[in-house]
Amino acid sequence: MFDIHGKKLTTHGYNKFVFIGLIICSAIFIAIGIFCLTLMNMPTSREEAGGGIYFTVEPGGVSPMMLFSLIGGGLIILGLVAAAIALMQKNVPTFTITEKGIICKYKGKETLSLFKDISDVYLFSVGRTSYTGSINSLAYRKNKSDAWTLISPRNSGYDKLISTFRSLYSEQRVQALRAQLEHGATLEFNYVDAKMIWFKRAFSLNVAGAANIDSSLQKFYLTKDNIIKDDKSIIINKSDKINTASWVDNLHLIDRDGNKKFSMMFPSIISADVFCTLLQEAIDRAEM
Repeated sequence: MFDIHGKKLTTHGYNKFVFIGLIICSAIFIAIGIFCLTLMNMPTSREEAGGGIYFTVEPGGVSPMMLFSLIGGGLIILGLVAAAIALMQKNVPTFTITEKGIICKYKGKETLSLFKDISDVYLFSVGRTSYTGSINSLAYRKNKSDAWTLISPRNSGYDKLISTFRSLYSEQRVQALRAQLEHGATLEFNYVDAKMIWFKRAFSLNVAGAANIDSSLQKFYLTKDNIIKDDKSIIINKSDKINTASWVDNLHLIDRDGNKKFSMMFPSIISADVFCTLLQEAIDRAEM
């Protein structure tokens, strides 16, 4: 297995810290809930308590049976929900990054993907960081006919996993496409409309929902001399610069006068790292 993919670099399964935290919370909630249920029959007067602890009930007030049954029952339900979420937390793929590819193991099945053969990589955000634009999730697939494989914060060390994947993928996928571009090929890229990006950040309930973008994908193209988008050809000049001041959210191609020739949200571009690298190489090769 590793002969094909090279040396094993890192492995990422489920997030054990989150799993253990949820199990601890579940145990605490259930224990306190059970304790509350034992208080349902607490005496409500000094006489009933025989000098012990009792629960004073004002006229029209809530009885200890109702109060502690609601609190106890609610805490037990919360504990069971936390336990269920903890079990779901374990139900994530395990990823092994190697020198030449990534191995996804899920439910006893292993899928091997060489970086050079992966056509689509989508970078996106879920959870509390989704509005800031911070990239914390990644989806990849070999072909458009394949389902997306998802990497998310539910994986342990997901930031390192995504960073390592992006670095190796960009390097090796660019090597596979560079010769095509230099020999006059037109490379097809896809992008998601910016409005869809913000819609997904606001309303997606999970990682799968955030990565459900196929119906909104649009095409644009890169040649060794031009970017072609919406039937408009943007000439690439040697004096052009890629503005990376806001690398996470925006990508701008700036001419020598500081004008924006081309502008897109960085996360909206499928295989954005590859596109940016190839674009920079096209700028470096340009004659004017």
